[in-house]
Amino acid sequence: MPDPPLGVIASLVSGFETVNARLELVLLPLALDLFLWLGPHLSIQPMMDKFLKLMRTLAIFTRPTVTQNPAPLESFGEMRALLAPFSAQFNLFSVISQPLGLPLGLPSLMSERSPNIIPGGAPVTWLVHNPLEFILLFGAFGLLGLFLSALYFGSLAQQVREARRDLRQLLQHVWRDWARLTALAVLGLIILTVLTVPMIGLASLATLFGPIAVNIVSVMMWMVVVWIILYMGFTPHGIILQRRSLFGALWDSMRLVQWSLPSTATLYISLIIISFGLSFIWNIPEANSWYLLIGLVGHALVSTALVASTFIYYRDRYRWWTEMRQVLLARAEAEQGEANRSPKT
Repeated sequence: MPDPPLGVIASLVSGFETVNARLELVLLPLALDLFLWLGPHLSIQPMMDKFLKLMRTLAIFTRPTVTQNPAPLESFGEMRALLAPFSAQFNLFSVISQPLGLPLGLPSLMSERSPNIIPGGAPVTWLVHNPLEFILLFGAFGLLGLFLSALYFGSLAQQVREARRDLRQLLQHVWRDWARLTALAVLGLIILTVLTVPMIGLASLATLFGPIAVNIVSVMMWMVVVWIILYMGFTPHGIILQRRSLFGALWDSMRLVQWSLPSTATLYISLIIISFGLSFIWNIPEANSWYLLIGLVGHALVSTALVASTFIYYRDRYRWWTEMRQVLLARAEAEQGEANRSPKT
């Protein structure tokens, strides 16, 4: 029988030891956070103002029917209350940390804050005026974020796999890793799009049966999303750590999670608790205080250690899974051979 795999706690400890041996692994997420904090901001507020103005115009045109049904104006008011604060604070550069809206980028603390005040005053702000600019920049920053992710994950995988740093080897593989991560992001968007349409229809149908039905449908939607993330979560690890193709890494991720679902779920829950709990501490300093730099360094260090622990967990579980399959296959062949050698009655 193969040696048992590392547990969740041992994987987390090994992740911190890996980063402690190579502190330069935290430089990419730290540099991104410093850029999002002190660098220029890219605001979509002019574009969003035009959109809200258009929506208001459409709501006014429906005014003759508003006396019977005030829903259009009420919906517009709710949309404006949600989008106006978001557009005023959103920094389009933060897409680099969440390429194409998916969790495949560098860990970032400032992508969630997008402060309007920094040490020394307000940041330099550039404006996006039309949807075409937004789409082009969104796609460009998404591809850039995936490239930085390929570098970041490749550095961690190299340290986990070989316990050394080889920049030349890293640059040789980063382009292939980038292409496969991009393909994974596109596949993720396709899956989300395919699931969104029936989910919206089901949610609309649930409104006919009251708020309880809506809540049940919402819980079901989140369960589906969680299961997809859980089973696909180790696909980047297979691509970068094991040099697998996209669908090979996806298949390995699904089978590995199937073989070790309780421990994998425990790992995910532990990562969420540690990440969210410490993020509250890192965010205590105000954005216009230099003390926030301590939070950025701490976040980069801890987040990199947590990501490294997932690579260590995957590496050891993958080793155990493949060895266990070989043992079971050899056992089945031995039993079959024994059955063939036994005299027929």
